[in-house]
Amino acid sequence: MKLLLIRHALPERVENAAGPADPGLTGVGHEQARRLAAWLADEEIDHVAASPKRRAVETAEPLATQRGLEIETVEGFSEIDSGSTTYIPYEQMRRERHEIWRHLRDGRWQEAGYADPELFRDDVAEAFAAWEADHTDQTVAVVAHSGTINALVSHLLGVDNVFFFSLEYTGLCRLRRNVLGGMHVTSLNETAHLHAARDGLDPLPGP
Repeated sequence: MKLLLIRHALPERVENAAGPADPGLTGVGHEQARRLAAWLADEEIDHVAASPKRRAVETAEPLATQRGLEIETVEGFSEIDSGSTTYIPYEQMRRERHEIWRHLRDGRWQEAGYADPELFRDDVAEAFAAWEADHTDQTVAVVAHSGTINALVSHLLGVDNVFFFSLEYTGLCRLRRNVLGGMHVTSLNETAHLHAARDGLDPLPGP
């Protein structure tokens, strides 16, 4: 398997929703998703999967549409905060010193409405193992979340820290299985499609 792990694009802010927060993309987010698809246009991709969250599905749509593929949604690829009624982009929480950000900073995951990181990683790893069995000979693009991707990559590499690297919106990670069954990491957090001018477009602003 060749695996492209992609973080969703920039979503809207949602606070105190009636149920689990499930924002769609902002205008900038839709442009990030379009540029991602254009950047990958010449690459072989056999299958597109996504977390069921709107921000992940909407990010995957330009890539899937470009190739005439259906998006497979995988419940186990949801984010660590999937049950929370509030979704605030992390950089906004940090700038505001929001209460949720303070809870995360202090390791109070449940008070922030998040799952336990170690248990979350176990769940993501189990979901991935079951899903991968059906895609062993394919090149697959999976659109998910920063926490989900960190949890999976840290599991595959045996890294103790569950969340060990930063991932920008539509940041791209490339992994592949070797002949002995191990996972090789080719890259983490590719963002050239966002920051390099191409086809007459200017680099996108930050969130």
